[in-house]
Amino acid sequence: MKTKPYSASFTAKSMLMLFVLVLFSGMNIFSQTFDKNYQDGRLYFKFKDNVSLDIAVRSDYSVDFSEIPFISALQSQYRLKEMTRPYYLNNDHKLLRTFMLEIEDFDKINEVIQKLGIEQDLEYVEKVPMDYIHYVPNDSLYNLYNGPNNWNWHLDVIQAEQAWNISKGSSDIKVAIVDNAVWVEHPDLADKIILQRDTYYNTNNANPPASGDPFDWSHGTHCAGLTAAISDNGIGVASIGYNISIIAVKAANNSNANGIYGYPGIQWAANNGADVISMSWGGPGYSATNQNLINTIHNMGIVLLSSAGNDNVSTAHYPSGYNNVISIASTNSDDEKTDFSNFGTTVDLCAPGGYASPGPSGLLSTTYNSGTYGNYDLMAGTSMATPVAAGLAGLILSINPALTPAQVETIMKNTSDDVYTVNPDYTGQLGAGRINAFRAAANTPFEPTANFSTPVTTILPGGGVDFTDLSTGVPSTWQWTFQGGTPSSSTEQHPSNIKFNSPGVYDVTLTITNEFGTSTLMLEDYITATNTPAPYVFIAVSDSMPCFFEEVTLSDNSLYNPDSWEWIITPETYEFVSGTSSASQNPQLVFSMPGAYSVSLTAANQHGSASMSYENLIYVNGAIPSFSVDMEDGSAGVFMVWDTVKSQSKIDLRAANQSDFGIHFHGDPVPTGWSGSPTSGTATQAWESNLAFHGKAYICGVDATGMENVALQLDLRQTYSLGPKFSWFRVMVNGEQVADLDGNTDFNPTTAAADEWRTLIFDLSAYAGQVFDIVLQSATRFSDKTQGEGDNVFIDNISITNTTPVKPDSRPSSSLRVYPNPSDGLFTLSSSKLTGAEVSIRVTSLLGNVVYAEKISGSNAGLLKTIDLSHLPSGIYLVSLSDGLQQQNQRIVIR
Repeated sequence: MKTKPYSASFTAKSMLMLFVLVLFSGMNIFSQTFDKNYQDGRLYFKFKDNVSLDIAVRSDYSVDFSEIPFISALQSQYRLKEMTRPYYLNNDHKLLRTFMLEIEDFDKINEVIQKLGIEQDLEYVEKVPMDYIHYVPNDSLYNLYNGPNNWNWHLDVIQAEQAWNISKGSSDIKVAIVDNAVWVEHPDLADKIILQRDTYYNTNNANPPASGDPFDWSHGTHCAGLTAAISDNGIGVASIGYNISIIAVKAANNSNANGIYGYPGIQWAANNGADVISMSWGGPGYSATNQNLINTIHNMGIVLLSSAGNDNVSTAHYPSGYNNVISIASTNSDDEKTDFSNFGTTVDLCAPGGYASPGPSGLLSTTYNSGTYGNYDLMAGTSMATPVAAGLAGLILSINPALTPAQVETIMKNTSDDVYTVNPDYTGQLGAGRINAFRAAANTPFEPTANFSTPVTTILPGGGVDFTDLSTGVPSTWQWTFQGGTPSSSTEQHPSNIKFNSPGVYDVTLTITNEFGTSTLMLEDYITATNTPAPYVFIAVSDSMPCFFEEVTLSDNSLYNPDSWEWIITPETYEFVSGTSSASQNPQLVFSMPGAYSVSLTAANQHGSASMSYENLIYVNGAIPSFSVDMEDGSAGVFMVWDTVKSQSKIDLRAANQSDFGIHFHGDPVPTGWSGSPTSGTATQAWESNLAFHGKAYICGVDATGMENVALQLDLRQTYSLGPKFSWFRVMVNGEQVADLDGNTDFNPTTAAADEWRTLIFDLSAYAGQVFDIVLQSATRFSDKTQGEGDNVFIDNISITNTTPVKPDSRPSSSLRVYPNPSDGLFTLSSSKLTGAEVSIRVTSLLGNVVYAEKISGSNAGLLKTIDLSHLPSGIYLVSLSDGLQQQNQRIVIR
């Protein structure tokens, strides 16, 4: 398709200014990128509305670089990766003029933005923001990333994590799993099962029998885990139902794992408190009796869900085909109908039950059998899709237990995502769409509570105010009353520009309704319109996450022209700079201690004063030796973790050295673009050519002022896939690579999987007396276990001390003495072991360059020699002495 004609112009040189409002949302950051707030190498640009366009857009919304001449011109300077028109919602005029450009050289993103900023036809250019998720459970298999195998793909598809930010479910809501059996002692289920029953043998035991294939008897256990496995317990999997409870019903003969006698089971569940019943079984046979049973259970207020069947046919299937049963078909990770799933007009909804691409061939959940990951295994089928949907039904009822089955079904249908764009051959035969847990939770109504806000409450007469509805309960109607306002009332959810023309103090009232009730909020004397307003305080900060001693500017953005200011910052470990003070309008300051800082401002004008406080507005990064970081709280502590689109960085169990957590770096499941071979790749390739595969853990300020010695120590383990040169690690200080006590600067694994943990020690005394940065950097090709073991870097137990580093006892002693060390460059070398006729002295930099060489006559009494290296820049060097028979080495530090 094409849009309107466009011809590009290269004559315009107007600079575009970018204004970015950064919202500081907390101190815990799970992952970082090259710029932690923006996606690596991605930018948006939008053409002005009056520019005619004629740009060809492919069916996948990609655009050839040649379509836009000024983009094509960038190819000679930058490695452009892809250009797309990403947004086409409602054929919106502005969105159709917006394009996204991705470049390989993501560290040059600011250069590209500057070049595009001079294009006259563009309205703006901006980086693509990086959003962080607010909640992730700590279950070990939930967080396991095994190459392309995203084990929780089904939860990602339905936006479970966003739904959990609204509700994590209630244990008062009970979902009955009526199936062949449920292993009630499973460690990820035991505390969730409140009732159990075998309705075939009429016993209170829902467990599988002792005989038979454990995998065959795992069907019900697998379903139970998908609905309500214990979440956030540090083991296994998480479930959409999260906190909801399970009623386990075994409805099978002990000699037949596949034969289900389900209707007595659902009757028992209905009579024993079930709110939702999940039925992952069925067949082609219709029964009026069973329909009557279903009707009765439905009329009890119980939600029934059933699998549509796995025969890839559209013929009727029961119980999913009965009235008052929500029939669930299966989809894959791309929302395509799974190849086995039934379809047809009796299907009500779809849910993930098939395969991820790339990824697992099924859904990972709890099992009776033991496999690769213990009592967890993969299964696929509409049998899996149904308990996922049943868990969502339980989550909806957790928000509002008063909902009827019909209301639950309506919410699930109305909030589902369209799947017909990728399933055109099944139009009208896959129900309302694929369930979306987040949208369902956000649109579940309950008894409402009225609330609202405005940007300001004090205005000049004639000024307008925007009102934002903050009510809970999903209201269906809004009735606003504005005393003294124009207009005086509104039925909009968010009325804007309500004017208050005369001086005075006015009430505002909001009444909201939905089918569960009405709520009214009246705020008396809420709006003040006055010709003599005191300041209305707003502030801004130039950097909400600075490093040690980085200058930060606080800006007063208050309304109504204040002329005096009083700033208070706590704690008081800071100082004002550049001639500013606590009485300045826009003071500048630096912080001398890491941590969170709160800011308050009192601003005054001739009409009065006002104050506003912002708790934990600024978080200062850095640390003061001695300190250690062991990741045992699940975070990287004072270090920040960074990765790219071709690398993975996280805190997990795989990287723990005799503990629970460590830092884990690994590569990409599709590692195209890597430079270097698995056995002969070089450090230059790793660090200069493979930027997209880098991972980092860094601290932007280590305050070693007043210290004479500093040492870094960490535990390191590496693995490789096809060869050791696919896994690299190094340490950078202030942008310079440093060596450990053995002189090593680049670290590779020696085995594919069996490398032992080793302790590395780095003498950083050259940086003592100052504030410096540390980067622990990886370059890894394959993701974890994608190809064999995968290319991994594991780091644990990081410490930085203000002491002289000492190598473990295994380090051989040397008779070479160098003193003073560190020094300003004048060293004395002493050795009693070098007694040859001639002794060679050589000094090399950490990059291996020889910076000093001399040969002197030897002596039977040994060697005593003073050398002057004061002409060399500050840093760490290696001194080597050799008499032809033996060699001695020692590290020296020039301040």
